[in-house]
Amino acid sequence: MLAQDRPIAAPAVDTPADLLHALAMAQATHDLFPTHPSVDAQPIPVVMGVSGGVDSVCLLHALRQLATPWRLALHVAHLDHALRPDSQADADFVAELAEGWGLPCYTHRLPEGALQGQPGGVEAAARRARYQFLCATAINVTPAGKVPMVAVAHHADDQAETFLHHLLRGSGLQGLGAMRPITELRHEEQTVRLVRPLLNVRRAAIETYGRAHALAWRNDETNRQTHFLRNRLRHDILPHLAQVNPSVVETLARTADLLAADYARLARLDGGLLADLRTADAAAEGPVVLDLTRLLALDLSAQRGVLRQALAKVAPSDAEFGLAHVEALLAAIRRSQAASGPHPIGAGLAWSVAGATPARPARLSIHQAAALPFAPDHPHLGAAWRATVGALKLPAEGVAPAADGWRLAVTRRPIEPGLDAGAHQSHPWAATLDASAVGEPALTTPRAGMRFAPLGMEGRRKAVGDLFTDRKVPTALRPGWPLVIDAQSGRVLWVCGLAVSHAARLTASTREVLALCWEHAGGEPLPCAPT
Repeated sequence: MLAQDRPIAAPAVDTPADLLHALAMAQATHDLFPTHPSVDAQPIPVVMGVSGGVDSVCLLHALRQLATPWRLALHVAHLDHALRPDSQADADFVAELAEGWGLPCYTHRLPEGALQGQPGGVEAAARRARYQFLCATAINVTPAGKVPMVAVAHHADDQAETFLHHLLRGSGLQGLGAMRPITELRHEEQTVRLVRPLLNVRRAAIETYGRAHALAWRNDETNRQTHFLRNRLRHDILPHLAQVNPSVVETLARTADLLAADYARLARLDGGLLADLRTADAAAEGPVVLDLTRLLALDLSAQRGVLRQALAKVAPSDAEFGLAHVEALLAAIRRSQAASGPHPIGAGLAWSVAGATPARPARLSIHQAAALPFAPDHPHLGAAWRATVGALKLPAEGVAPAADGWRLAVTRRPIEPGLDAGAHQSHPWAATLDASAVGEPALTTPRAGMRFAPLGMEGRRKAVGDLFTDRKVPTALRPGWPLVIDAQSGRVLWVCGLAVSHAARLTASTREVLALCWEHAGGEPLPCAPT
């Protein structure tokens, strides 16, 4: 059973000692903080998000008592959102608290107004900014090779409020699962482990713990302002529900836990469906390509689940796609099953459809808007090759490895009697050039302003870009289209698959030819392979 699937224990917490026992149970149940069998192991850095309120102050106090046996190295972090006149006083309080307890402290103040006008409103922007700060702090204090950890003080009442909040806005299973004891966050391409040790503890028990230990904390008066939905849930809705069910907080938290376990199970099933529907022709840039016919044959719930996981694999870590996004995407795909795209999705993503052929079913690609939706069926030098290689000098004879399963075979041989320059270009991905006219041949990709004289135009020049337009080469393919040039002069000798240069053509004075042929690496050569 995965840690996220285990039921949340809900022991009664009536005394300060019981709070420590509840933390121990949470650790035993969910393995929040990884343990080391060796007593010589270095303590685990844990960044504790401390707002200054009673919840975070009490959790920090409790973890200080457990830090030695659990081998934790606690770090305090506080983000000042600059939303209240007295927010600086909260930051000062946290800094003084950390100093008094001998803990390192990291604080940051956002510029005033920085959270205004952001998607989802100020509350959502503040939450995103806080987690970004906590994650960045955890990454900075964690040794390389270790997973950064963040602890926050969400408790059972927060869980009930979150469940109701998501229910009222129309969430699916994932949202109704509310918060989990362990959540993985992505920040700067790193995974950060977020833990919530108090998720099974009531707010009243935490306050009892704070008073018993004579702890000081800050009260945020905005928590009483009921024009915020979460505060209305806390001060109005939940107390009314408690008149019907005195254990409503525990009931809602338990419901969230059950739904989260169901979502985790369905997500694993959807992941299996996604893997089964993926085709083997994804381009190097990383799209998710699916068998469209089989996808649309699934039931609606499975379609949603597969597309949600496909989006998550391609989207930036901070992108959020809700049910409305998935439903709109599904509706658009159903309306346009013929070859089309790219169509924008949002967050820098797009979708494209490739129509069915005798060899392949219709395919759906979820991809970065600027990336190739499908791996081309011909040689192409992807972004990784362009970034790391850029230009590759060809051997006098032999094979030049290229990219994405392709290579370029190079041979030199005496010219055959009566060989015709145009007729011998027998295959678009093969070229036979005058060896004396090629200089130092090199493999590269197009650059802005490149021009050349194609064979058949009597030496007249045109832009490589215009050649692409004339041959209807898709825009997304052009940056990685392979070219052979003379590295000495920069002259284009061959726009692979499209046209040979007039200057490198075979003539009556040609004595030796340079034969170039693209082939599948480790597979069958194309029909153009020289013999």
